[in-house]
Amino acid sequence: MHWAFPPTVGGVESHLADYAGRLTRRGYQVTLLTGEARPQPVDRVEILTHPLLRLAEYHHAALGENSRTGRWLTPVEQRRAAELHEWLARVVDARDIRIVHGHNLHHFSPVPALALNRLREQSGTTLLHTYHSVWPEDPWTAQFCRSWDGHYVVSDYLAFACRTHLGIRARRTYLGIATDRFRSLPPPRSDGPHTVLLPARLIPNKGAELAVRMLDTLRRTGLSVRLVLTSPQEVVDWHEEQQGFLDRLNRLIDGLGLRPHVDLVPTPKELMPRLYARAHVVVYPSDYPEPLGLAPLEAMSAGRPVVVTATGGLPEAVLHDRTGYVVTPGDLEQLSDRVRRLLLDPALSKRLGREGRRHVERQFNLDTYVDKMCANYSALLDERVEGLPRIG
Repeated sequence: MHWAFPPTVGGVESHLADYAGRLTRRGYQVTLLTGEARPQPVDRVEILTHPLLRLAEYHHAALGENSRTGRWLTPVEQRRAAELHEWLARVVDARDIRIVHGHNLHHFSPVPALALNRLREQSGTTLLHTYHSVWPEDPWTAQFCRSWDGHYVVSDYLAFACRTHLGIRARRTYLGIATDRFRSLPPPRSDGPHTVLLPARLIPNKGAELAVRMLDTLRRTGLSVRLVLTSPQEVVDWHEEQQGFLDRLNRLIDGLGLRPHVDLVPTPKELMPRLYARAHVVVYPSDYPEPLGLAPLEAMSAGRPVVVTATGGLPEAVLHDRTGYVVTPGDLEQLSDRVRRLLLDPALSKRLGREGRRHVERQFNLDTYVDKMCANYSALLDERVEGLPRIG
């Protein structure tokens, strides 16, 4: 259960599409609950949508200032939770659903968590939650998930953030990459301009402005380089930052005279393997504490060397000097130097890319993640069965 789903582009959305598909291969019957109005189909996965899981329903102060400041629940929230609970109860009862696994339901509004709590009280449904990020405003909403049966995070960084910021102890379980989809490919041809890819949403703090300045620095040294920026149209833009940031980014590109050397590419998730295949180096110079960094992991799975910043969970994903480089956030000189080194040394790039692929296969393989979560599901269901009184 999550707010959004492809075609909305984002790490959580892509993960859930891959994860749900793998669960069905293991024999699970999977129903995915989302607010996405027109979700992309996934083979053998039932996808149900409800308007009370759409973020537009909760945007700004639509539910009142008290909801956002976290002082008390509003009557609107309570009514919506009751309505969502009625729908969930029908869905769960009709399909004999035994586990509901929520993702990032500690964001935005307590309504889904409240509805699930009522479901648990009435039917005993097992509730699990994965925290893919932690924001300053989360403690208010997260309290409604606190009593659930299992809590998971996607990195050690987030385990610490949940413990200190939310007061919740969660088990770290690294997400997995579909290594069969992001296959290790030969390096692209080097007889034309080098291609550097930044596979991130174009919002502040993802490092796009720094990447443009890096491009300017590299070209001033005489290197023939192009920068590819992913520019998905359908993203979760809760803080309404995207359009203003795009305007600012375009002014920077034009001001530096780099328009002929920058590509802004629309990117449905199906296109990403092709973009990695064309890239010589992948950068992710975020100055935001990234939960883990699924895009750099996808790039490593595709055999590409990566350069990321030492923020959040990124240093857990990328091994410095082994699968790529980890540089200081905001340091243009470091970023440019490491990328230049990789572009000028194909053997080094190939070695780091090859080791990156091995690293993902060992530590961040989707099948390994599915194995762990299936074991967790089975253990929780066994505990519930053993706890029931025997009737003879």
